[in-house]
Amino acid sequence: MRRYLAFIALFLFSLPIGISISGCATNVGAYCNGLGYGPKTNAVAAIALNPATTGISLSWGQIGQLSQPTATNCKGQAASVGKYTYGSSNLLLADISPTGGVCGGTWNRNSPGGIADFTICTPPAGSNTNQCNATSCGVSQLTASGGGVTSNPVPVYVHPPITAITINPSAQTQCTSQNQAGPLLTSYTTVLGPNGIPIPNGLNGQPNYVGTITYTAVNSAIVTINNTSTTGTGVNGTTTANMPGSTVINAGVSITSSGSAAGYFYTCPPKSIALSINGSDTAVVKPSAPQNITGVITDTNGEVLNGLTLDYASTQPQEIAVSAAGQVSSTFPSETAITAICQPATCNPAPVSQIGVFGTGLPIVSNTLSVSSPGRSSNYLWMASTQSQFFSAIDLTTGTPGSPVRLPYPPNSMVLDQGGTNLYFGSYRELMIYSAVTNTLGKEDTSVPGVVLAVSPDSSTVVINDQLRQVIYLYTSSSGANTSIGGLATRAAFSPDGKNVYIVGPDALYVHNASTGWSTYNISTTQPTPSCTLNNNSPLAPGTAAYDPFCGPGLAITVPSIGPFITGTQTTAHAFCANVTVNPPVYYPLAATVGAATDQVTATYSGTHILGASVSQGFADINVAIPAGPCPTTNTGITLTPTFNQLPLTGISPSEIDQVVASPNSAIAFVTYNSASATGLLPAYQIPSSGAGTLTNVQLSGGARAPIAGVFSPDETLFFVSTSGDNLVHFVDPSALKDVQTIQPNLTDPNGNPVPAQMLAVKPRPTT
Repeated sequence: MRRYLAFIALFLFSLPIGISISGCATNVGAYCNGLGYGPKTNAVAAIALNPATTGISLSWGQIGQLSQPTATNCKGQAASVGKYTYGSSNLLLADISPTGGVCGGTWNRNSPGGIADFTICTPPAGSNTNQCNATSCGVSQLTASGGGVTSNPVPVYVHPPITAITINPSAQTQCTSQNQAGPLLTSYTTVLGPNGIPIPNGLNGQPNYVGTITYTAVNSAIVTINNTSTTGTGVNGTTTANMPGSTVINAGVSITSSGSAAGYFYTCPPKSIALSINGSDTAVVKPSAPQNITGVITDTNGEVLNGLTLDYASTQPQEIAVSAAGQVSSTFPSETAITAICQPATCNPAPVSQIGVFGTGLPIVSNTLSVSSPGRSSNYLWMASTQSQFFSAIDLTTGTPGSPVRLPYPPNSMVLDQGGTNLYFGSYRELMIYSAVTNTLGKEDTSVPGVVLAVSPDSSTVVINDQLRQVIYLYTSSSGANTSIGGLATRAAFSPDGKNVYIVGPDALYVHNASTGWSTYNISTTQPTPSCTLNNNSPLAPGTAAYDPFCGPGLAITVPSIGPFITGTQTTAHAFCANVTVNPPVYYPLAATVGAATDQVTATYSGTHILGASVSQGFADINVAIPAGPCPTTNTGITLTPTFNQLPLTGISPSEIDQVVASPNSAIAFVTYNSASATGLLPAYQIPSSGAGTLTNVQLSGGARAPIAGVFSPDETLFFVSTSGDNLVHFVDPSALKDVQTIQPNLTDPNGNPVPAQMLAVKPRPTT
């Protein structure tokens, strides 16, 4: 019992002490310093108000809005504020509503008649003068308060309505080289108000009434702009040049707006593009060993450029190809010329109004690489005629012609794509597409009837002209879609990069560029009166004679592909250096007029000769020197000064020149023609390195009369030529100038009579 009483006494004695200790405990974590005293963590420590850096720019009477304030505690964590109170350092200049609405002037407060307060913004006193004065323009500081804390100030710039922001053209008296600092845009910026009166923007010691000007490049690949600034100083808009070209610079005073066009920036374009393979401009590339092109590109200031997007092009892409990265690979023996072009809009672009300024917006061409791939290959050969509803093919490895293939309709044209995949046959009923692998019909398309004139280097686009309805189609082979332009055309050719297609007819040159679209040029003054009818094989047109695939003017693309040479009573040349001295600019202006009449022309792959022939004047060798580098600084377009040599076509009396065909190695060219008195003579021209070459005749065997159409084997070892009289295809050795073999194309008219092949196509075949 005594022990029990002692335990109770001890418990009662200790109880107040425990209660006393518990009552003195402190939650130190609730205080910012962790020591149990001072500011607490649930109190507001700071209020952030935006836009703090740029501020707000308001015209007289314009209404803006502050962003919602953000309160934080001493730990940087979100804190709660029941209500914010806004203040302005000058309520007569920049008034503010209880909800953060900002007025460039004064709000209506305590309005009678049921008008809601803070809905009408009245411009500040003195604004009726349309220019700044002591009361109408200035900067007011806005704040938000809550929880005993006031935010950072946000400047509000009040000024007359801005009518324009301009960057003085003197900002760049010359272009800026890649990776170098360009002009400070704010140093050349003028802000204009009503009546063109400048608004002070903080430059040259003047006050800043417009706030921070933000700049944006329309094409950011041309220039990097840093818009970081110090509030109120107006110092921002530093620039660094990127890729060659020029771009519009937009400027505005709101960080949420791109503004409007204020000026331009120019990054220096290339002056030269020097290509080489292993240090040389000639190379031999074997199929098993692709080689890479090295390019040294310097701009107009002599600085080396990097990262440019160049368009590489090979004149024989099926045999010797060049990739977008500049790797050259060989598939079949042949020879080719390879060039690179810095071409807008992927390289050195410019707004239309700035084309030519400091050289921006204009193409720049490289030197030419001569590449060969050794060896020999066999060939596939296709043959067709407008007089027959059949086409035939032969694999020269076996030497046996296949059975003729019947077409849905008689063709007026046949073009093999450069990949050797499809044969495109035109007719006035439909487009007929056959597989070049199986010789089977793959597609018929009645939406694009007409004559097939050309297929793009990447085989994606087909040029078709409906000569009856006079519509030129650009047909997308994969989808069947097309775009069109009105016109009558007889020949077309793509630039090796596929970005330009040149189309010629009796009255006009049509050019389609991937960036600028269509351009049309009248050439009727240089075209002779045609002695043939373009559309008379159609049942919709008068006449019963077969269609003449050689009728009408022709053209040839130079190397580098700066533009076409066009046949006529005078041979003319157009170039892609635009004439920008006129508004709008003239694309592909006339570059040369040569006093040699031509009915058909071709360009040598070396790029130094345009070869032509005409019934009236015979053979013409036009020597051309295509300048590498940029377009002329005169900006009137490039001017070519070609010379020419005229030679008679002896021994023949052609009624029509069909073709001039040059060999891939630019060593020899043949002329095909029609003539009722032909005796099997094939004109052959030995192409010289300089001066005039030699024109001789090759006697074709048997009963051959006129050589109608011809094509070289890609390895240059044979020239295939079809003939009237015997209706055969002859194999001519271009080195020996000798007829070595003939084959029968097996083409017949509706009555079963043999007819000569008028259209030939060839692609290489491996010999292994």
